[in-house]
Amino acid sequence: MNSLFDKFQGADLERLADCFLAIRKAGLTTTKHTQAGLNEYSGNVWVWDEDWLGAVACSIGFDVFWVHSCSECGSEQEFETYQELEEYVAKYDIATCQNCVEQVTA
Repeated sequence: MNSLFDKFQGADLERLADCFLAIRKAGLTTTKHTQAGLNEYSGNVWVWDEDWLGAVACSIGFDVFWVHSCSECGSEQEFETYQELEEYVAKYDIATCQNCVEQVTA
Protein backbone atom coordinates (compact mmCIF):
# COMPACT_ATOMS: atom_id res chain seq x y z
CA MET A 1 0.00 0.00 0.00
CA ASN A 2 1.33 3.44 -0.94
CA SER A 3 1.89 6.01 1.73
CA LEU A 4 0.16 9.38 1.56
CA PHE A 5 3.65 10.87 1.73
CA ASP A 6 4.70 9.10 -1.46
CA LYS A 7 2.16 11.18 -3.35
CA PHE A 8 2.23 14.48 -1.45
CA GLN A 9 5.27 16.42 -0.26
CA GLY A 10 6.12 19.99 0.71
CA ALA A 11 3.53 22.58 -0.27
CA ASP A 12 1.31 19.86 -1.76
CA LEU A 13 0.77 18.55 1.79
CA GLU A 14 -0.29 22.03 2.92
CA ARG A 15 -2.75 22.29 0.04
CA LEU A 16 -4.09 18.81 0.83
CA ALA A 17 -4.62 19.95 4.43
CA ASP A 18 -6.53 22.99 3.13
CA CYS A 19 -8.77 20.61 1.14
CA PHE A 20 -9.45 18.57 4.27
CA LEU A 21 -10.38 21.75 6.15
CA ALA A 22 -12.84 22.65 3.37
CA ILE A 23 -14.32 19.14 3.52
CA ARG A 24 -14.86 19.48 7.26
CA LYS A 25 -16.31 23.00 6.85
CA ALA A 26 -18.77 21.63 4.26
CA GLY A 27 -19.93 19.00 6.74
CA LEU A 28 -18.71 16.14 4.56
CA THR A 29 -16.84 13.05 5.64
CA THR A 30 -14.14 11.00 4.00
CA THR A 31 -14.57 7.27 3.48
CA LYS A 32 -12.50 4.34 2.30
CA HIS A 33 -13.56 5.42 -1.21
CA THR A 34 -12.15 8.96 -0.91
CA GLN A 35 -9.41 9.67 -3.40
CA ALA A 36 -6.81 12.45 -3.51
CA GLY A 37 -4.31 13.44 -6.14
CA LEU A 38 -2.24 16.08 -7.81
CA ASN A 39 -3.27 17.35 -11.24
CA GLU A 40 -0.08 17.23 -13.31
CA TYR A 41 -1.28 19.96 -15.68
CA SER A 42 -2.67 22.58 -13.30
CA GLY A 43 -0.74 21.65 -10.17
CA ASN A 44 -4.00 21.57 -8.20
CA VAL A 45 -4.32 19.16 -5.30
CA TRP A 46 -7.79 17.56 -5.29
CA VAL A 47 -9.93 15.33 -3.08
CA TRP A 48 -13.03 13.46 -4.29
CA ASP A 49 -15.47 10.97 -2.83
CA GLU A 50 -18.23 9.04 -4.58
CA ASP A 51 -20.77 10.32 -2.05
CA TRP A 52 -20.07 14.01 -2.79
CA LEU A 53 -21.52 16.10 -5.62
CA GLY A 54 -18.06 17.20 -6.75
CA ALA A 55 -14.44 17.50 -5.73
CA VAL A 56 -12.53 20.03 -3.68
CA ALA A 57 -9.26 21.42 -5.01
CA CYS A 58 -6.52 23.77 -3.90
CA SER A 59 -4.46 25.69 -6.44
CA ILE A 60 -0.76 26.47 -6.37
CA GLY A 61 -1.78 29.87 -4.99
CA PHE A 62 -3.61 28.14 -2.09
CA ASP A 63 -7.08 29.05 -3.38
CA VAL A 64 -9.57 26.37 -2.32
CA PHE A 65 -12.58 25.74 -4.56
CA TRP A 66 -15.18 23.09 -5.36
CA VAL A 67 -15.55 21.55 -8.82
CA HIS A 68 -18.54 19.93 -10.53
CA SER A 69 -17.72 17.81 -13.59
CA CYS A 70 -20.64 17.19 -15.93
CA SER A 71 -21.05 13.50 -16.68
CA GLU A 72 -22.58 14.35 -20.07
CA CYS A 73 -20.17 16.85 -21.67
CA GLY A 74 -17.21 16.93 -19.27
CA SER A 75 -17.57 20.65 -18.61
CA GLU A 76 -16.29 21.76 -15.21
CA GLN A 77 -17.80 24.49 -13.06
CA GLU A 78 -15.98 25.98 -10.06
CA PHE A 79 -17.58 27.21 -6.83
CA GLU A 80 -16.27 28.94 -3.73
CA THR A 81 -18.34 26.77 -1.38
CA TYR A 82 -19.87 23.31 -1.35
CA GLN A 83 -23.27 24.94 -0.75
CA GLU A 84 -22.97 26.81 -4.07
CA LEU A 85 -22.10 23.49 -5.73
CA GLU A 86 -25.19 21.87 -4.18
CA GLU A 87 -27.41 24.71 -5.44
CA TYR A 88 -25.95 24.36 -8.96
CA VAL A 89 -26.53 20.60 -9.02
CA ALA A 90 -30.10 21.07 -7.78
CA LYS A 91 -30.74 23.61 -10.54
CA TYR A 92 -29.28 21.63 -13.44
CA ASP A 93 -29.68 18.04 -12.21
CA ILE A 94 -26.69 16.02 -11.13
CA ALA A 95 -26.10 14.52 -14.59
CA THR A 96 -26.09 17.74 -16.59
CA CYS A 97 -24.80 21.30 -16.43
CA GLN A 98 -25.52 24.81 -17.63
CA ASN A 99 -23.54 24.09 -20.79
CA CYS A 100 -25.72 21.06 -21.65
CA VAL A 101 -28.93 23.00 -21.03
CA GLU A 102 -27.74 25.86 -23.25
CA GLN A 103 -26.88 23.43 -26.08
CA VAL A 104 -30.36 21.86 -25.93
CA THR A 105 -32.15 25.22 -25.97
CA ALA A 106 -29.97 26.73 -28.74
